[in-house]
Amino acid sequence: MAVVMIEDQVTPKRCGHTKGKLVIDRAQAVDHIRAAVDARDEGADILILARTDARHGHDLDEAIARAAAFKEAGADILFVEAPKSREEMERICTEMPGIHMANILEGGETPALPPAELEAIGYRIAAYPLTLLSAVTRAMTEALAVMKAGGHPDDMLLPFPELRKHVGFDVYYEEEKRYLDRRD
Repeated sequence: MAVVMIEDQVTPKRCGHTKGKLVIDRAQAVDHIRAAVDARDEGADILILARTDARHGHDLDEAIARAAAFKEAGADILFVEAPKSREEMERICTEMPGIHMANILEGGETPALPPAELEAIGYRIAAYPLTLLSAVTRAMTEALAVMKAGGHPDDMLLPFPELRKHVGFDVYYEEEKRYLDRRD
């Protein structure tokens, strides 16, 4: 099964934690959800994740009203983007029963609460879209700074056998043996 996310942002889409986001009319957004629900109900093996960015350009009341309309239209998962406090996050989950997704972007609008706290509030799904990108960018920047200063970042590196394991070399080599043994 797959999940399709239907959003109410005006094109071009922007990151949910940045300025300049606009949303389409609520009725049009609900129609988009209905179209996805119809596809699902006609046999598409999908879940509908309904996202609203109305918190930014309107207010939390509008975002909750949209999410409630998305749920009524048949959405499986509700995603109100960029609540600004724990209290707003609690309100979202309390006022709209169902499966909720939190989008945790460290340094963004939404508090970066630990998973257990998100679950206690009522979130069943949490996305961390930039956590790994941020961590790897920091590591690359630090390694490059060491190299620029004339050193080598030996103490920052994984041992080569461990790196091979992480990127799948060992599995690749095992698979390769199946074919090398067949050569004349």
